[in-house]
Amino acid sequence: MICSSISFCNYRNISLETVSFFPGVNVLWGDNAQGKSNILEGIYFFARGRSFRGARERELIRFGEKQAQLSLTFQKEGAQYPVTLEAELPQTGKKVLRRGGARLSGVRELIGTFRAVLFCPLHLSLVGGGPALRRNFLDIALSQLYPGYLDSLSRYNRILIQRNALIKSGGSTDTAVWEVYAQQLSRLGADIAVRRHTYMQALETHVREIFEGMTKGRETPRLTYQSGAIPEGDTSDQEQIRKEGEARLFSSLTNSIEREMRYGATLYGTHKDDIGIRLNEKEARTYASQGQQRSLALAMKLAEGELARDIGGEYPVFLLDDVLSELDGQRRSFILQALTDRQIIVTSCESAHFGTDTVQMLQVREGKIVGQKKNL
Repeated sequence: MICSSISFCNYRNISLETVSFFPGVNVLWGDNAQGKSNILEGIYFFARGRSFRGARERELIRFGEKQAQLSLTFQKEGAQYPVTLEAELPQTGKKVLRRGGARLSGVRELIGTFRAVLFCPLHLSLVGGGPALRRNFLDIALSQLYPGYLDSLSRYNRILIQRNALIKSGGSTDTAVWEVYAQQLSRLGADIAVRRHTYMQALETHVREIFEGMTKGRETPRLTYQSGAIPEGDTSDQEQIRKEGEARLFSSLTNSIEREMRYGATLYGTHKDDIGIRLNEKEARTYASQGQQRSLALAMKLAEGELARDIGGEYPVFLLDDVLSELDGQRRSFILQALTDRQIIVTSCESAHFGTDTVQMLQVREGKIVGQKKNL
């Protein structure tokens, strides 16, 4: 998958600009606060349907303007014609999304059309950070690959909010009400857990290969999906896991109501799950150095791209937002070498990191491309 170009109108600090990319390494470079990350944010918007920096949509509109417009053109591997995606983000009202000129019903119809893997400074905390960050890592990756996963996750979260509201309001004396919530959450939760677990099994294979290549085989990572819905032992029969997981979750949810009333929230379910990460059989979050944790995070993001190709049939676009400056020279060299056969779009304050590589250098200043050079 190749991102050919993206056009902006009144987006962040970009008044009007079109940026074109070539299939290899593309470097958006310049001083801070010039718009480099804004360009990357716009590209990733079409992969996820929202800002990766947590901004509300009206915050993406250039100050003083009524709406922002984005248009991205990309080419799928083996496809004869490119695909164009468009987004209109108004100050008031709902955003409008289009694919090939046809209006889409919403974000769910958009996600999975254009696939991208994002690696930003936040992801350097994948190992040492909290469980929510790791669950989010799984959810974003799976949503791009399986449209049904996003549906299950959205419905699960909506029901979870309703159940938490009931708990905080003092609950209900009607056991049938709690059983309905338990049935819905356990069914959806089991489906989510099985998807995550299966994905993690495949991801671990790639993480091991990448990490062992990074460390010359001196260190071996181990990743597991930790969930109350996944039984220990043989987990090859997905349908059996799903049934067992649903029963486990239903039991936990119906037997813990009094405890949850004291805590004021739902204490069991896939919203509490995590990824277990070990390095040389030791808990990485506790015993791995900062450099080792960053290497593991890097391996996980690279593995996400490999798995996207395995499942989706082609590599996604790799977006690296200001992470190379956070890595030492060895890890920086590794990531650039590992991604040589796919499209990368990088932001950086330094152009010197790429002087000898085959790259397109795009200098960004005040929301404009003011310099372009190809080292081919």
